[in-house]
Amino acid sequence: MEHIKPEWKHHRVIHSKYPPLDCFESDDAMILGELESATSDRVAHWPRYVDESDFRYGPGWGPVMASFCYPAEGRFNTLSRGAYYAGDSLETALREWVYHSGKVWQGFGVTNDYSAVVRCYTGHTAEPLVDLRNQSQYMHDTNYAPGQRMAADLLNAGEYGVLFSSIRHPGAEAIALLRPSATTPVIQSGHYVLQWNGERFTQYARLEEYCPL
Repeated sequence: MEHIKPEWKHHRVIHSKYPPLDCFESDDAMILGELESATSDRVAHWPRYVDESDFRYGPGWGPVMASFCYPAEGRFNTLSRGAYYAGDSLETALREWVYHSGKVWQGFGVTNDYSAVVRCYTGHTAEPLVDLRNQSQYMHDTNYAPGQRMAADLLNAGEYGVLFSSIRHPGAEAIALLRPSATTPVIQSGHYVLQWNGERFTQYARLEEYCPL
C-alpha cells in the first residue's frame, strides 16, 4: 500500500445547528470527568469510539472528536466506528455535504423552498494516509460495505486514514481520517447558506458577519 500525506488544507462542512464549542474544546481535561455522569453518553464514554492514545481535547478538537463519538454510516465507517471526512477545497466539502444532506431532506419530504446554514472547518493532515485514489472497488456510489471492511482492517493495523477520489466532486480529492490524531486541530473558516428548491440544493453563498439590530 502506498502512503501519501496530502499537502493541501482540508475542508469539512457541518450544519450550523450543532454548537461550535463543546467540552472537548476545553484545555481542562477535568471538565470531561466532571461531566461524565451528567452529559451525553457519547461524551462520557468516548473510549468506546476512540483509543486513549488518540484522544484529543482543547481548542480546535471539538469538531474532530464529535465525528468519532457521534458516528453515522459512511463510506469508510459504521455506526459504531466514526471517521473525520474532509475535502481538498470548500467546494468539495460542500458538494459532499449537499449530497448526503439532500438525501435526508428528500427522505423527510421537504418540498418547499428552504435554506440551510453550514460552517466550514479547515486543518491539515498530520500523518501519511493510505492512497486509494485508483481503487475503484471502494468507490461505489451507494455500496459502502467494501470500504467499511477495508477501513476496519486498516484501523486494526494502526493506519491513520485514507486518501480517495471524491465521488461527489469529480476530479477532486477527499480524506477519511480513522483516528483523531491524523489531523491538526481545526479552525472555523466561514459560514455559508445553501438554497433548497424543494428537490435539491442548488446554490450557496458565504455569510458575512452579522450586524446587531
